Amino acid sequence: MQPLQSTYPAVGRQRQGFSLVELLAVIGVFIALVGLTLPAVLRARESSRAATCASNLKNHGVALGNYESNRRSFPPGNDQRGSRFHAWSSFILPFLEQADVANSVDYRKPWDDAGGNLALADLTLQTYVCPSGMKSFPGKQDYGGILGAWIEPDGSLATTPGWERSGVLYATTDRYPHPTKAASVTDGLSQTLLVSEGVDRDHEGVDQHVYGDSCWACGSNCFPLNSPVLNDPRGDGFKSRHPGGVQALFADGHVSFLGDQLDSRVLVALCTKARGDRAANF
Repeated sequence: MQPLQSTYPAVGRQRQGFSLVELLAVIGVFIALVGLTLPAVLRARESSRAATCASNLKNHGVALGNYESNRRSFPPGNDQRGSRFHAWSSFILPFLEQADVANSVDYRKPWDDAGGNLALADLTLQTYVCPSGMKSFPGKQDYGGILGAWIEPDGSLATTPGWERSGVLYATTDRYPHPTKAASVTDGLSQTLLVSEGVDRDHEGVDQHVYGDSCWACGSNCFPLNSPVLNDPRGDGFKSRHPGGVQALFADGHVSFLGDQLDSRVLVALCTKARGDRAANF
């Protein structure tokens, strides 16, 4: 009769672990998987940020359209009358569910008046912040009104008088007090820009209130087209953190992504409201 064999392992016998080769293989597979999935995760995150940015611009378009319907004109891009320098983005606050802020602003005084306007200007309003931006500071504005084109279609600087009022959201002054009416956009509302991304336009090491370029309350957040290409590191405005171009709002309320390779003739046509140079092929 054969003795019964124990089903338990012999005393002293130990379970074998991973060998060095197996461990290195597992690590290699893990790194490969991360390498494959990380770009997709980053793309998904950027896609989400770009969608939020486009939604911000869409909301600006609705607000600007409602302002125009109520006032029979678009707001000044930069109200320089009396050296007040209030911005288009301040005038449309009631149409962005920010009536409490708008009601607290004293538009008879400068945008940064220490009596109250300055504290309001330091509020961060998320609708004016692109989530792809890399910098953060009080009152940040990542979008700018388009006041016209400072270049000719060939890319040279414009010398024609009045170029600084060739866009929709130009600066109103004591000499030119009247903002743009929709009927004066003869190139077509769907062919004319109102607002573009101008992300992270702050001046390094300088109090942002000195310039106001990147503050939602200050009208100097408007800018002209001053380069034949978008995202020109030497230019000011038309800046984005989204790869390949900038997002922009048109006067009819639609939002489009403008690619970096867009022809300068098309850019000039889009930034001017009544030159008869409609960007028909855009």
